[in-house]
Amino acid sequence: MAEINVTEVMKQIPDYFKPEKAKGASGVVQCMFTGDQASNWVITIKDQTCKVDEGTVANPDLTIKADGQEGVKVLTGQTDPMRAYMMGKIKAYGDLSLGLKLANFFS
Repeated sequence: MAEINVTEVMKQIPDYFKPEKAKGASGVVQCMFTGDQASNWVITIKDQTCKVDEGTVANPDLTIKADGQEGVKVLTGQTDPMRAYMMGKIKAYGDLSLGLKLANFFS
């Protein structure tokens, strides 16, 4: 299987955002990726918009920790978030209900 370019995928996430799916939702998600493509990302969902920035933020609503490749698979819907969490492939802290909704906000 081809390696996923984590940076490329994270920068493209707003392009796949479906505002109608995020009606009434808001939150700040801190993604902390490890592995060969270790990096930190902040996804901000607010007023039916999505913004992604590289870096960290104080007091996010949800923090996701995972290997970079596994993390983007969850965010892009290639891997079921609950299954990945139960198998220990990702760790999530904070507003877990936001985490479950997150993958539905993107196509």
